[in-house]
Amino acid sequence: MCIIFFRKSRKMKVLIVFNHPAPYKIRLFNELAKSVDLTVIFERGASKNRNPLFYQQNEIQFKCIFLKGINISDENHFSFGVVRHLKKNKYDLIIINGYSTFSEMLALRYLHRNKIPYAMYVNGGVIRNDSKFKFKVKKSLVSGAKLYLSPSPEVNSYLVHYGAQAERIVNYPYSTIFEKEIAPAVLSQIEKAEIRKDHNFPGKTIFVSAGQFIERKNFMELLEIWKTQPNDRTLILIGDGEELANYTSYLKENKLSNVIILPFMVTDDLFEIFRASDAFILLSKEDIYGHVINEAMSQGLPVISSDRVVAAQHLITNDINGFLVDYKNPEDVKKRIEDVIGKNFGDAPLKTARENTIEKMAEVHVRIFEEAIK
Repeated sequence: MCIIFFRKSRKMKVLIVFNHPAPYKIRLFNELAKSVDLTVIFERGASKNRNPLFYQQNEIQFKCIFLKGINISDENHFSFGVVRHLKKNKYDLIIINGYSTFSEMLALRYLHRNKIPYAMYVNGGVIRNDSKFKFKVKKSLVSGAKLYLSPSPEVNSYLVHYGAQAERIVNYPYSTIFEKEIAPAVLSQIEKAEIRKDHNFPGKTIFVSAGQFIERKNFMELLEIWKTQPNDRTLILIGDGEELANYTSYLKENKLSNVIILPFMVTDDLFEIFRASDAFILLSKEDIYGHVINEAMSQGLPVISSDRVVAAQHLITNDINGFLVDYKNPEDVKKRIEDVIGKNFGDAPLKTARENTIEKMAEVHVRIFEEAIK
């Protein structure tokens, strides 16, 4: 349900086009709506590959429109709805979040043809070995924005590669969490033990990982590495997806008793497991961003992450709050597991998370918006 707030005072009118109502985006949009007259067009009600619980965490507190159109595959969408809306409504700032769906492509084409200034917002990005044709199409879609909002220098390079002008790119802190959700301090071993007892978690040392159980997340590689770990080191995997049956079969075939698989969790429950753990580990082959890195740090965990995760490249400082690893090199991963176990990282992960909150994110966004319409 969309709640519409009518304001007496004139505020900056901003339109954002976004694919689906991801809860972390709803949190940001709710915060932005405190400062700007915000309308958000969602192309579809949900991404096909997301657990339904993913969408049951936030109330919408801004003007919103759900497009009528055709949903294609997991996230694509086809509709002329954005174009029709742009023809009938005027905004101080138009922001298109991405360029990969047909609805976004049609909107960008309309803006280009009518010379309407707009900003392009990206959540992340990975440079691929595209064919000449595909690269040309991407470049035509990416280039042309008056302003680009990017979450990290690594994503800046992605934008420039596909046609953005570097001087038009501005960065923002990217987050899914409010400041109040960050743990005030790293839990003591006694406090961790109490949570572990409540959940019946065995082991002297606990590593945790979370995400969609899909091939790209590379959890099978993590299981293979855990097969070599001592029995008193427990690995907790949290999530769901098409690879779940493969993981459970692997555990049975290899008689792995130090791995626990838990279903998808809402944030509060997930963070409790994080706080009870000693470290977070993610060996993803590719992530256009990877919010879970900051989320794990927000609960005091040092992070071992593949260097293919954009958030990890941006947030991890080796030997300070975690380690970057090459997921193709199991020995590198094993070495860093030992390094994490042998080191006290103190509150360094928490300090990183405190610099990346929704409040800071919204504050920077509003400053960017105000500068953009001058």
